Amino acid sequence: MNPELIKLIFSTASIERWNDLPRPFKFIELDKQAHKMIIAYILAHFEKDVDFIELIKLGIAGLLYRAVLTDLKSPVYHYLRKKKGKELDEFVVNMLKSVVDTEMLKYIKKYNNINSKEKKILTAASYISSKWEFDFIYNFAKDTYGIEEIKKNLENELEDYYDLEGVKILALKRKTYDFITLCGNLRFQKRWANTPRIPETSVLGHMLFVAIISFFWTKEYGGNIHKIYYNFFTGLFHDLPEALTRDIIAPVKHGVAGLDEILKDYEKVIIEEKILPLVPKNIQNELKTLITDEFANKLITKNGYKKVDVAEDLLGSRGIDGSLVKAADHFAAFVEAVMSINHGIKSPELVNAVEYLENRYKDKKIYSIRLDKYFNKRFLND
Repeated sequence: MNPELIKLIFSTASIERWNDLPRPFKFIELDKQAHKMIIAYILAHFEKDVDFIELIKLGIAGLLYRAVLTDLKSPVYHYLRKKKGKELDEFVVNMLKSVVDTEMLKYIKKYNNINSKEKKILTAASYISSKWEFDFIYNFAKDTYGIEEIKKNLENELEDYYDLEGVKILALKRKTYDFITLCGNLRFQKRWANTPRIPETSVLGHMLFVAIISFFWTKEYGGNIHKIYYNFFTGLFHDLPEALTRDIIAPVKHGVAGLDEILKDYEKVIIEEKILPLVPKNIQNELKTLITDEFANKLITKNGYKKVDVAEDLLGSRGIDGSLVKAADHFAAFVEAVMSINHGIKSPELVNAVEYLENRYKDKKIYSIRLDKYFNKRFLND
């Protein structure tokens, strides 16, 4: 992980989507990518023999690819791919070869040139998340020129993926689609609600950022495929209960004695009664493990999980490095604060947050990862 990579990923929080159409609110690329990965997780669990590690790596490669090409409209992008696909890929690879390692570069090279089940799931998830966004625009501006053509094209493109069982299930727009909508609604919840920032980030986009940081740190210490899977998806879903509780700012959460514990108990009720009933039964136990006590170090068991004291107890095991995901959550907040300050929006809350996190992670390590290397303003300003 290096400063250029972090800033490139974070730049997708500034890329607006559908910016040539009247919109009821801003649609942001980082949010769309997060929604896409959540939908891909659901679709993949309806299929057999899915390589989830391949799915994760291709998903990150797709985000990086999109970050380089910024706001190319979908019709323009597809036209360019037909005419100059090889050259387009070469351009993206040349832009990223000094930013990512050889393995991720391999995935970026093959992202648009494979027909695997994992890529098909990601493409279907992308269309579904785009259609979810577009439905807001369509209902807001039905008389806009060309909007019927966009609607028809999206529906036609999605029809090509009806051989995926999950796509057919979501098309029914019943409880599983309600789960997708619940997750999508997290784009409306802003982080640091009481503090002006540039760019603003949503809870939804933040969750993907945490998942990607968790992925890279798990790779850095040499975590096995189970750790890569569980750490990534714990990051991706770690704030999901906030879709029903809203984000409660840290000074309130930690400043009122006993409030944090009460909130955790309430979240457990919300998870059991409101969230788990929406997802397919074969996912319920795993999702419960991912989002309950989300920052605990867990050993995965037949009936759920067992907490352990420190992440090192899980080395080589089938488990979740909750302390690593928590550090990734804090690092995401650190990046949000530092980048806003760099953009000229400097408030006492942001300055204090940067100073607090630098001090908190001074001389701290998880496995072989020196966290103070990352929690350092100079890391992002080099």
